[in-house]
This record gives sequence, C-alpha cells and structure tokens, in this order.
Amino acid sequence: MGELPVYDSGADVVVEERWHDLLWTAVPHRIIYSTPELLIGWVPAGTLSMYATNRGLPETVGLTRDQRKLLALKSLHARASEFAETPSKLSILRPDRWCRINLGFDPHDGHFLGWYVDFQIPVQPTPEGLVTKDLVLDLWINPDYSWNWKDEADYETAISQGLVDASTRPHLQREAERVLAELGRSKAPFTEEFAGFRPNPEWPVPALPVSHAWNGSSWAIPAGWRAETTAH
Repeated sequence: MGELPVYDSGADVVVEERWHDLLWTAVPHRIIYSTPELLIGWVPAGTLSMYATNRGLPETVGLTRDQRKLLALKSLHARASEFAETPSKLSILRPDRWCRINLGFDPHDGHFLGWYVDFQIPVQPTPEGLVTKDLVLDLWINPDYSWNWKDEADYETAISQGLVDASTRPHLQREAERVLAELGRSKAPFTEEFAGFRPNPEWPVPALPVSHAWNGSSWAIPAGWRAETTAH
C-alpha cells in the first residue's frame, strides 16, 4: 500500500491534474490534517485556482459545457485561465484510492451541501503537492445519503474516443462499491463530524505558487483570462 506525503497543518499544497503531461488544473489546498493514510485540505470559496478551458474559442460555439470539456481533452486546444472557487470544499485524499471525496459547503452560511466523489487516477507526490488525472465519471451524494451518478455518458464517450483507457473501468467499479459501502456504514468522511466542519475564520485563503498561478512557468498552454467567473 502506498503512502501520502505528510505536510504541516496550515501549509498550502497544490493538487494538480495533468493531461498528456500537460498541467491541466492547479488548485491550492490549505492543509487541515495530514498523515501517510489521509490528507484533508480546505478550499474556501474565493480561492483562485487555474483550469484549462476552451470556453470562448471559435471551435466551441454552440457546444454544451460537457461537449467543450471532451473536445479540450481530445484536441489539447485550451487556455490556462483563473477561476474563483465556489462553493467552499473540504477535500479528502487517501493513498491508492481511485477517487477524491469533496464535501461542499455554502459560501454564505456554511451549511453542508453534500459529498462529490471525483473518480481519478490515484494521487502521486510532486515538489509542490500532489498530481492526479480526472477520469470524467463522478458521483453526487446528498446530505440524506441518497445519491446519483454524474457524467456517465461523458465517461463512456471518453472511453469510446480513446481519451480514457477502458482498463480504468474495473478500478472505478471497485472504487464505487467501496465508497458506497463506506456510505452505508456511515464511515468517514460520511459522518456528522465531517459534515459539520467549520473552518477557523482567521485562516488565510490558500494561494498557488507563482509557477502555477496565472501565466506561471508550469503552464505549457497559453494564458487565458483572469478570474471573475466560476464557470469552466
């Protein structure tokens, strides 16, 4: 079994996604808890992150958001643009797991919105933090523990177009079964303790290092716009 790097509480760590070795997303996380078996990061609303997006490019006219995302993955034609995160998120990462679990919180009153399960390649360490690769498929879990799949059709399209390797399918099936078993047993992070999380209001907003921020040296794709919108 692998282990995660251990970080100091309060440190800022970058969680990257890379696509064909290109930096594709960079989100700074404030470390709340860190052991070799578990990392809990805080991403409050308003945190400035970077995402590859093709929104506004000529070839995306008339496409839906999901169609645009798949086209960007296929063509690698995108711009590295800055976005303000929302809602606030508590991010749960564990070694050798094929998912990241995010708990969402309303940015205005802090009430719990639910769990969002991002299926992804298991994280690996980088000099600035951690790197993974999103696998398109997601799972949404409501506060009452009801749940539904998200982006199933996009996942199948990504496989049919060769964007995601079909060999990921059994990994994601086992991971989904494991997550839903944890949910059924009310095992962390599917507990009142996690859902009732409240950040210290004095914590500063996490920030990206210069290399990963807008127009930074880690970006091989061209710079896009600065943040004023959260859609990507």
